[in-house]
Formats: sequence, structure tokens, C-alpha cells
Amino acid sequence: MDDDTPEARVEYLRGVADKLRGIANQLRFDLRRADQLRALADGFDRMASRLEREAGAVHVLSAAC
Repeated sequence: MDDDTPEARVEYLRGVADKLRGIANQLRFDLRRADQLRALADGFDRMASRLEREAGAVHVLSAAC
């Protein structure tokens, strides 16, 4: 990730979450590990959502000034 904008970071985090889910879906015999990867992917999605909210709040505040 070369671009440090909030949008680029959100895209990166969501991409990591997608990759983790893809790996989890390929695990056939280690269901516990697959669940752990899905939980980790959910965490990346939550971080991305939080970053989007924070970036939106900063954008709204800066537009109001």
C-alpha cells in the first residue's frame, strides 16, 4: 500500500479481509482454523468501516469550516 489516503487504506483492509475469507473457504478439514480466519477477516472489515466513518466525520467537519 503506497497511498496513505483513508480511501486507499480502506480498500487495502477490505482486500485483506477478502483474501482471508478466500483462504478460509479453501480449508476443508480444519474448520476451527477457517473460523479463526473468518473472524480475523471480520476484524479487518470493522477497521475499514471505522476508518470510513472517521474519514467522513473529518470531511464533514472540514467542509463546515
